[in-house]
Amino acid sequence: MPMPSRTHTTPTLATPTLHCACCGRPFTRTSGRGPTPLYCSADCRTQIRIRQRVWSSRPGYAVASGTANHRSTLFETACAS
Repeated sequence: MPMPSRTHTTPTLATPTLHCACCGRPFTRTSGRGPTPLYCSADCRTQIRIRQRVWSSRPGYAVASGTANHRSTLFETACAS
């Protein structure tokens, strides 16, 4: 009596529902490769870039973000010069 052939099925992993960091809409990940996306669409990515540019040009924010890449002279020692 021949044995019935088994078909091998790959178990599918449940994809968690992600929420867009821009608009808050739920979305599913289109690819399992690479880092987890933060935004649901190219429009949201563009919107966040615009917001970051506007926020960084505001008076209180430009000073804080502009000094992030510069070394502080507060902690320099006499040997450093």
